[in-house]
Amino acid sequence: MSIGSPLPRVPAFEDFYAAVNNGRRPFPWQARLTEQVLAEGRWPAEIGIPTGLGKTSCLDVAVWWLAAEADRGPQERRAPTRIWWVVNRRLLVDTTAVHADRIARLLCESAIGRVEAGHPAIESVARRLQHLTAGGTGEPLQIEKLRGGVALGRPRDPAQPSIILSTVPMFGSRLLFRGYGSSRSMRPIDAALAGTDSLVLVDEAHLATHLMRLVPALRECAPTEALVLPGERSWPQVVSLTATGDADADRFELDDDDRSHHAVQQRLSAHKRLEVRKKSKGRLTEELADATLDLLRDADRATSCVVFANTPADAREVFMRIKSQQDRLGLDALLLTGRSRECDAEAARSRVVDPEHGAPSGHDQKRKKSLVVVATQTLEVGADVDFEFLVTEQCGTRALIQRLGRLNRLGRHSDSRAIYVHLPAPSRKDTDLDGWPVYGREPKTVLEILERSQGLDGDIDVSPQHVRGLLGAPNDDPGRAPEILPALLWEWTKTTTPPPGEAPVEPYFSGVADPVRSASVMWRCHVPPSGHRLWPRPRDAETVDIPLRELRVELKDDELVRLGSDGVTAEVTTASRLRPGDVVVLPTDRGLLDEFGWSPESDEIVADVSLEASGLPLEATALRRCCGVNVAHEVRRALQGDAEEPDDDERSEAAADLIESLRACPPPHFGEDEWHGFLDRLDRAPVDVEDEVSRLVLRETDEPAPYDEHDEVSLVSGRAVVELDLHGQAVGERARQVATALGVSAAVVSVVGRAADLHDVGKADERFQRWLSDGEPSRPALAKSRLSRSRWAEARAAAGWPRGGRHEELSARLVQNWLQCQEPDRDEQLDDLLIHLVVSHHGRGRPFVMPVSDGTSSPVRCDIDGVMATACADLSVADWEQPERFARLNLRYGPWGVALLEAVVRQADHMVSAGGDVR
Repeated sequence: MSIGSPLPRVPAFEDFYAAVNNGRRPFPWQARLTEQVLAEGRWPAEIGIPTGLGKTSCLDVAVWWLAAEADRGPQERRAPTRIWWVVNRRLLVDTTAVHADRIARLLCESAIGRVEAGHPAIESVARRLQHLTAGGTGEPLQIEKLRGGVALGRPRDPAQPSIILSTVPMFGSRLLFRGYGSSRSMRPIDAALAGTDSLVLVDEAHLATHLMRLVPALRECAPTEALVLPGERSWPQVVSLTATGDADADRFELDDDDRSHHAVQQRLSAHKRLEVRKKSKGRLTEELADATLDLLRDADRATSCVVFANTPADAREVFMRIKSQQDRLGLDALLLTGRSRECDAEAARSRVVDPEHGAPSGHDQKRKKSLVVVATQTLEVGADVDFEFLVTEQCGTRALIQRLGRLNRLGRHSDSRAIYVHLPAPSRKDTDLDGWPVYGREPKTVLEILERSQGLDGDIDVSPQHVRGLLGAPNDDPGRAPEILPALLWEWTKTTTPPPGEAPVEPYFSGVADPVRSASVMWRCHVPPSGHRLWPRPRDAETVDIPLRELRVELKDDELVRLGSDGVTAEVTTASRLRPGDVVVLPTDRGLLDEFGWSPESDEIVADVSLEASGLPLEATALRRCCGVNVAHEVRRALQGDAEEPDDDERSEAAADLIESLRACPPPHFGEDEWHGFLDRLDRAPVDVEDEVSRLVLRETDEPAPYDEHDEVSLVSGRAVVELDLHGQAVGERARQVATALGVSAAVVSVVGRAADLHDVGKADERFQRWLSDGEPSRPALAKSRLSRSRWAEARAAAGWPRGGRHEELSARLVQNWLQCQEPDRDEQLDDLLIHLVVSHHGRGRPFVMPVSDGTSSPVRCDIDGVMATACADLSVADWEQPERFARLNLRYGPWGVALLEAVVRQADHMVSAGGDVR
């Protein structure tokens, strides 16, 4: 869409919904909700729609509403730019994510003209969403998934319309400036993207009570003098999606039109009969397996059955029992526990939703074999799957309702049955907890209700229209959470230098009694020593989230490596010192993972799945773990050559010999042809980076720069030399576009743009210019160069730039000197903001930029608007006014308002510098 062209009319919601849902028309409640949101300019506090009736369509409503408001001015728009979908657990089968991907794909393809004719509603919404982006040039809709402890993605800037799929810990930690998976420097950006201009749809919000209470408490805790964004967009707008909510709340529910709708009525009255099997003794896993096999034997055809266990260990044991009968009974068995790496889980997930052999909603294929899926709570929420039979162990009210939602979901089966297996609570002498694992004493109440409700045949009607009245209100207790206080929030905003012994954030969104606090685990063939950085960079797809108490049992007092607050630097620790959200790096020969996921009994070599897209570490131990061979001599030659001062050709020749010696040794997860293709794609020139393992990288690999964290790595452009003045102009223009698109006031837009113009003027320092030029300073001054990464450390030392020195500190000093030359009646608050946005543009200055060893006597100079600004260039000198300046700005604009303005400048710099691929 060309800038300035008129916006197309917003299509009717019904037309947009049908276009993205294969022609299906919305249910009455979906259309009515859309009308209400549009008329009132806000969402109701609660959406009380039962499972199986299309709650995922709240995404459709939110996207359409944002598009509908595109012709309002940025300061009049009410619809938030970001749409968060938050669940309380990491989902293995996530239908919401699939649907979000489909919406975004259709919109983005329409924006570039790839959608066939006949989708005018999609084209209209795409163009209107694109109009909201900075300069009208962004994608209509961006999708990000924050499911585990190494989640690196984020919208490319605060004005980018986005859907972000997140767990409660990932959202809550970001909101409180301690984002799990965020590097320390990126935490303010992630806090801004969570804490402003966001519609937060919390699925099954009864499982996230503390998070729901946290947002209004933060609003009271941090009053602001001046809102950065207009109206309610300055805060997250949180909506609870739960069928068992507060009857007195601002609540949206089904009405008579919905209940009379044929498809809705069919689902509400779906045939579901429940049998209770109460056992006074026995082995739980054996009873669950026997109940499953009984259902399969009674079926007159190949069918589908889901089995719910409360713990991964029990689920695995049930699965193994059923799997032992797999060939004899002619069935397929799958295990889903949520403790698999994303890359490993794809095969199991594909089988569950396979339209022919799986159990997706609407499955109408005649089966050749029965399908049995054994699962934990990972299948309770977010999975649009539909089984004919169900077995579950004792559980709580909410869990039982959710589990029954996977049985005869669409009401198309006439003989669907469920078995509820109840055994006495286990004796647990080692704990004060009473009752059953996970659910406490609640299963006793559930059993009493079920036994009272049995009909003459012993079965119970658990169709959706009966089950809630049958089971009554849940009596689960979320426990308490500590009170949020202004002084505590102030400490968390100090992302540059977190105070030692600071309060953990997780009790504030999970409660103090929540027993499940997790760390993420990844397996690598090369585990860096303490103080060195992990390569390849971590990815969420290679991690598994494991409760800390289990990790401490399995890892005992072993010496471990976890990633530090920057997300890449190794720290040595022990299991007892692990914290929620930590990322642990285990060697691949440590085991603990098998084809089904986390397995404490397994001693199998674990595949390092990071290498395939990156390359090979040049480290003998790593290659022994990877390939099972000792190539220490070949590695030594590739690193050092045979001569005292080997040249690059000699090292490349040695690397080629190493590759040939590995050709006959494919790792277990590589096929032979796949391994040979991988080796053929490796560049033969070893890459050396200070404090990282040397490696051979794939020729086509274009690693994103790890922005902001280490020794000014942002000085390098992989594309071309960039002049300092031109870079500042480009970033300034981009920042103004983003701030204007958001609806920031004109005065603040001006300051944001000016800060972006001047953010890199400190690079005018002669030492920094010698570093960029690898020798003599360049004229005109440069902002970026094409210096090889292998030359960074050597060139820095030769140029005299201090290790750890920050150019943004010099930029702030020059800006302060320039301000002293301006008119005396300037707005001091806006000047504070200008200085802060300059000094914080790599995540420092919150509240302090740490001095480093320097001692230079030379000043730094730069021409700013015809004024030769001059400042001390000695980076051992600290700016003790910055903490007070940061505190004043937090009082004026609020913690998230300040972070948002930082994000505008910083992400504009990222986009201009590196095409937005910033980690």
